[in-house]
Amino acid sequence: MARPKKQPFEKRDQRFNLRYTQAEIEHIRLAAQKAGLHPHEYARRRSLSAPVATPKSGRADPALINELNRIGVNLNQIARALNRGREFEEDWDELAFELRRTLNLVMASDGP
Repeated sequence: MARPKKQPFEKRDQRFNLRYTQAEIEHIRLAAQKAGLHPHEYARRRSLSAPVATPKSGRADPALINELNRIGVNLNQIARALNRGREFEEDWDELAFELRRTLNLVMASDGP
């Protein structure tokens, strides 16, 4: 069965030529690929303010990201303390505990 014919107001018979730099073209191509669209359709939607949804991987658990952020903060505090010459043996114990706990969360999840 053939596709139904478009109404005259639905036909895209007009051109609007734009010039881009090579870097801009690459940016559009990559963004379109991430959105699962052809670059022309991506540019059309963006220019007409139509929503361009980027698919979410769904692999990142917000609670896990929060835990990893906390560990990163602790590592940063330890590094700063080291640079100041402070002893921090108790900080290592806390960091090791948090790393083990987070590793257990990762292993128990369906994540990476």
